[in-house]
Amino acid sequence: MKNWLWVTCFLVACVGPPDPDHGLVKNLPVVINSPTAFSFSVRGDTYTFEESIALSLNVPDGKSLASTLIVTDWKGKDTTFIHLEDVNGSQIYKYTVTGNGIAIDQSAITSPKKAIIKGNKFTGIIAWTVTAN
Repeated sequence: MKNWLWVTCFLVACVGPPDPDHGLVKNLPVVINSPTAFSFSVRGDTYTFEESIALSLNVPDGKSLASTLIVTDWKGKDTTFIHLEDVNGSQIYKYTVTGNGIAIDQSAITSPKKAIIKGNKFTGIIAWTVTAN
C-alpha cells in the first residue's frame, strides 16, 4: 500500500515546463492570415527560416494598408529581411532588421499579395502586423 501511495503522489506532483510568459514558443512562427489582417510572430533562438506566404488580406476600395513591425530582444550579427509584395511582385514595404526597433507605415494603397520573411540565425522576437486601414 505504501508503494502505491508514493507512486500516486509522485504522478500528481509532476508538471511540465512552464508556459512562456510572452506566449511564443522558441523557433515556432505564429501566422494569422485572414481577409482582415495578417500577422507573423516568432521568438527565435539562432533560428534560420525563409517564409513566403500568400496573403488572404483584402483591402477594400478607399482603404490603405497599415503595417507595424516590432523587434525586441534582438541579439546577433545577422540581418533579417521582411518584404510585402503586391500582385505584380513589386515591394509595398521592405524592412531590414539589424536590431531592436519599431516601424510603422500607413501610406500604401495597393493590395498585398505575398509576405516574404527571411532570417539567418535570428535571435529575438518579431511581431509584424498588416491590416486595412
